[in-house]
Amino acid sequence: MLAIIDYRTPAEAIDKLASYADEILLFNSFDITYNSISGHPDIFIFKDPDNLIIAPNSPEQLFQFLNKHKIKYILGNKGIGKELRSSVLYNCLCTDEYLFHKSGFTDDAILRLNSKKRFVPVPQAYTRCSLTHITDDNYITSDRGIERALKNNGLNCFYFSADQINIVTHKNGFFGGTNGMYNNKIFFTGNIDLHKNGIDLRKHLESFDIEIICLTNNFLYDGGGIFFL
Repeated sequence: MLAIIDYRTPAEAIDKLASYADEILLFNSFDITYNSISGHPDIFIFKDPDNLIIAPNSPEQLFQFLNKHKIKYILGNKGIGKELRSSVLYNCLCTDEYLFHKSGFTDDAILRLNSKKRFVPVPQAYTRCSLTHITDDNYITSDRGIERALKNNGLNCFYFSADQINIVTHKNGFFGGTNGMYNNKIFFTGNIDLHKNGIDLRKHLESFDIEIICLTNNFLYDGGGIFFL
């Protein structure tokens, strides 16, 4: 498998991830967007079960990596910028049945390819940063607004506080940006057991027979998620 991860992710996490991945792209947008998210792949990449959509102004290193490995992708309509609205265009979460995002903030290419899925509006435009899909109708979020929206739509949502999640520049990061799912494994850029909700999260994940892999022995780091291809 291939992995894409923030270039500022702790070296310990990158080294351990390398024992699982065939190749890792250390993602850096070179300040296309603002500093705290400039290395976050989930700002430039949208991935659902069937499609990979890339912001057209993504750094050349991303296109070279995908082309080298013959990974098929589609270009989105709009480029990423330094304002809220222009930085969240691809930061939505999609499953086989649902598309989650703040209404009016999604790139048209994503909406077009997922037009037959049920759109679930949430109040947080950085949706994928804040939300992880575990299995079936089960999710984890660090955003109370997203939690309410999912539960109001009959979906199961485990809340994990944003406290103690590290991120560049800001006080706290988001849960979705700390992890990546591959088959029945979830990889974390930190140790969930150090978090105040960590024990409950571990029990929750293990109830679905999901293998937990903590890539460091430090607090969780929000690097815009780990993308596995």
